[in-house]
Amino acid sequence: MTKVPYFRSEKIADRSWMIQNSFCAATPAICYLIEGDDCAVLIDTMMGWGNLAEYCASLTDKPIRVVNTHAHGDHTGGNYHFDACWISHRDIPYFMNGLGLTKEQACERAKARALPEYQADVVPDQGDFADAAPMKVYPLYDGDVLDLGGRTLEVVEVGGHTPGTIVLIDRGTRIAYTGDACNGNTLLQFPNSLPIVSYMKALLHFNEYRDAFDTMYGGHQIFDVTILDEAIESVAKVLAGTDAKFEMTGMGGRTVLYSEARVITPDGHGARADGKRFNMSYVPAKLTEREPDHRTLKL
Repeated sequence: MTKVPYFRSEKIADRSWMIQNSFCAATPAICYLIEGDDCAVLIDTMMGWGNLAEYCASLTDKPIRVVNTHAHGDHTGGNYHFDACWISHRDIPYFMNGLGLTKEQACERAKARALPEYQADVVPDQGDFADAAPMKVYPLYDGDVLDLGGRTLEVVEVGGHTPGTIVLIDRGTRIAYTGDACNGNTLLQFPNSLPIVSYMKALLHFNEYRDAFDTMYGGHQIFDVTILDEAIESVAKVLAGTDAKFEMTGMGGRTVLYSEARVITPDGHGARADGKRFNMSYVPAKLTEREPDHRTLKL
């Protein structure tokens, strides 16, 4: 049996690595390992395809703490190779309610994406997949500072994509790890996405930190800090009713609007027709509806 190369990594700064899947044609998500003197923080865990804990141990000998930027499965799928995670208090209910994939199910999804030369060796019982299961979950709050020993990560809440989406800022390397907070396909179409007016407030809050970083390493894409200007401009147009209202079929077959017109690129992905980078999907009902009271939880 061939050992499947589930991961590859690239050093992006001092004791900082970007990790992607390498057994498939295109990695569906990105995660990051940040090492301090006392411990290392793994920012997101991608889809759960391959034993990420084992791979990270080949990059650092420090204890590894998992921090999730938000609760979606393409960022938390590999959590179950670890015994605990830290996530925004606002996203904990969604993470806990999202438990469900067995290692067999995760394996089948990985096999479907694997390059032909690896498909026969993507199997569920070699330690590369883990069953989803209850785990220790610790809450994070806006303004928290994570001390890794010799370096820190600052937690900034940028709710929109999910209520508790967070960004982690490493001032020492001038990098912000942004998950899905602000990118070329920022999805605010989901039932638990925040209203657009709340997302605007979150972007303005995030913008207050812009002097602390130059690069935004996200869960799917990498940008420089100026994409924040595009985001604020685009969301302002949505709230004013002057955006493109570009209609498309979104995930699950639901019709959504994009703030800016899109074109399909040769690689099958979407991009803004005008060449700029930020874009956002939404449904009209999400514009200014009342934000759920995050202190009231439906049990």
